[in-house]
Amino acid sequence: MSKAIPTVNQGNKHLKSKWIPVFLAAGLFVSACTTQKDLLYLQGLDSAGEELPLQLPDDYLIQEQDILYIRLLSYNQEFNNLLDISETGTYAIGEGYLYINGYQVNDSGYVEVPFIGQVPVLGITVEEARERITRKAREYIKDPVVIVKLLSFKFTILGEVKVPGTYQNYNKQLTILEAIGMAGDITDLGNRKDILVVRRTPDSILTFHLNLLSKDILASEAFFVQPNDVIYIKPTHNRIIRINIPTLSFIFASLSTVLLVLNYFK
Repeated sequence: MSKAIPTVNQGNKHLKSKWIPVFLAAGLFVSACTTQKDLLYLQGLDSAGEELPLQLPDDYLIQEQDILYIRLLSYNQEFNNLLDISETGTYAIGEGYLYINGYQVNDSGYVEVPFIGQVPVLGITVEEARERITRKAREYIKDPVVIVKLLSFKFTILGEVKVPGTYQNYNKQLTILEAIGMAGDITDLGNRKDILVVRRTPDSILTFHLNLLSKDILASEAFFVQPNDVIYIKPTHNRIIRINIPTLSFIFASLSTVLLVLNYFK
């Protein structure tokens, strides 16, 4: 009985089917690679001393539930001692401290100040609030000195950063780069080309999309972080591929097994 001998075409066909999983795996590996250009911030800043446009932030307008630091002073030392209740406590700064020792803006837009009563502060700047409280304080205190600061300057950063969470800022201004630095920087799998910033205003919700790879970000309205901003770092496609690598590996292994079995019976 003569035995069938596989032709050259059959051999090539068998060889090609055998390498299909290898080619697919290689293609996925190449597509999952991250280049250096995908990780460099502010590309295009090549000239030393180059002057760039900078979008200065608008003054923050006080909103409901904001917490203010308010301190009243006068030339009457006894009055100062009466007001300065914080001297007897500790100075451990935290959300609990801010809530207990700060003055919260209520739902009607007023803040309750000791000895002078309620003062409307909703929708005005911190400096305007200081001036308004000072005018009201003159009705009860001779030559008052009023200090007002925003305590509830916090922002939330989520997504592909090393330490996501909600952070407190104690500076008047904070850039998006500083905010990301506080969260430990973006991971290698974070999309630096499309950073989403969600900002609440007294009237609406605003969204911004920032490209950290471009120097044009310096002129963006969202380059400076505002209180209560939410910053979301999206994952890259590489992140999705790496998450699915175990599943894809199982599929390729199963496919290879099926091809081997089919070739064996052929």
